[in-house]
Amino acid sequence: PALRPMLHARILYYLRIFFISTLMIWTPLCLFFGAVYKRSNYVYRLHLDLVDLDHGPVGRNLTKHILENGRSSAQTAPRWRVRTDLHTLEETRTWIRLNGWGAVVINSGASQRLSEIGDAYDPRSAVTVVANTGRNPIIGLTYTQPALSAAARSATLAFNAAVVKQQQMESGIPDGPVAVYFRTIDAAPMAFNIAPIQPLFAFLVGTLCTIAALIAWKMTTFGFFLRVRHRHVWAALLALVMFWTLLISMHCALAVSFFRGPHYNRNALPYTVGRFFSIWTTTWAVLLAVGLWLLSWYLVIAPEFLGLLSLITVLSNVVGTLVPVQMTSRYYRWFYALPFYNGAMLYRFILSGCYPRLGLNIGVLLGEIAAMAMALGLSAWARQACVQRGLSDVSGWYRGNMFFHSPVPLQQDADDAARTLSIADSINDSTSLKEGNLGV
Repeated sequence: PALRPMLHARILYYLRIFFISTLMIWTPLCLFFGAVYKRSNYVYRLHLDLVDLDHGPVGRNLTKHILENGRSSAQTAPRWRVRTDLHTLEETRTWIRLNGWGAVVINSGASQRLSEIGDAYDPRSAVTVVANTGRNPIIGLTYTQPALSAAARSATLAFNAAVVKQQQMESGIPDGPVAVYFRTIDAAPMAFNIAPIQPLFAFLVGTLCTIAALIAWKMTTFGFFLRVRHRHVWAALLALVMFWTLLISMHCALAVSFFRGPHYNRNALPYTVGRFFSIWTTTWAVLLAVGLWLLSWYLVIAPEFLGLLSLITVLSNVVGTLVPVQMTSRYYRWFYALPFYNGAMLYRFILSGCYPRLGLNIGVLLGEIAAMAMALGLSAWARQACVQRGLSDVSGWYRGNMFFHSPVPLQQDADDAARTLSIADSINDSTSLKEGNLGV
């Protein structure tokens, strides 16, 4: 009979855990599937550039064909815009690296070379496709690069067919290998086989390693909160998180250097000592922001909610980095403020030199670190108040929970809590005197 009430309470509690676990399952599923839902419907938000440097028959015909095809698929493919402010291929390449998604360039002199065709004629000199795999490798591989290649291929093949047809009408047979085609260059190559997930995986592994340490600190700092002043607790926890994330981020940067190598690809930026420390600092900032956020919550929530909070934090950051935010509904624009996203953008700039938005990305990370440091101070104050008043135990359970067990009796006001702290200090001092430590 005495066992029955305990079993009844345990069954009800485990049913509650089952409900929380169900919520944990649906939360990441909704985050991910909601972000990728109808993703192709938003592809029109991407803009590809069309640059005519030829200003001749080849340039006019290719431009007309690409724009006509673009209008026929305006809602299911990236949109095209004609650029007249770019005057050289190198200028176009630089602009794409810093600001764009990609461009089709009809090279200067394409019409003249076609009219003076000879044995040394290279059809690929007519058109250049300028891709940008560094800005967002997933968008590049899935949408922009296929769209660029398809537009260039369709336009050149249509132009070649028209030229051959005209020659057949004039002379009956083609008058030689007349053709225009394209070649592809990368304005900002990542030059790494796992470029789409490289920063994401580094941040994810670092965060998971940090979570283990944060949970251990939550479970082992009860006496610390009972005896140490609030400002010292806050400073100690802040220093612990900073040191731990600094160490973990160093290993992430070393892993990048080991597997990418200083000369992994001749088209990529050289992997220098400066870039190593840039990756180290970027990873540190991301892990520090996430670690401070998690520890601020860990200190004040019950153990049963640690998994839910960790899962929501990790999965939202993962989805915000893996899914192209530019192609999601407006609700998911808050992904732009996540540490993983801003860290990934800095990663790609460091490795490829593309899309520099350093002020925005660094500013977001620094602002989040400052805000989370202040939130950690408030959480430490709340945790200490609950511990000293006997409202929270060693593991973080609160009074009223069946697992709650605290050596501190329930205190009614702040004066009682202060007396508890004074008694704990007196016990500590007397114990030290008995052991011959003279109160030290």
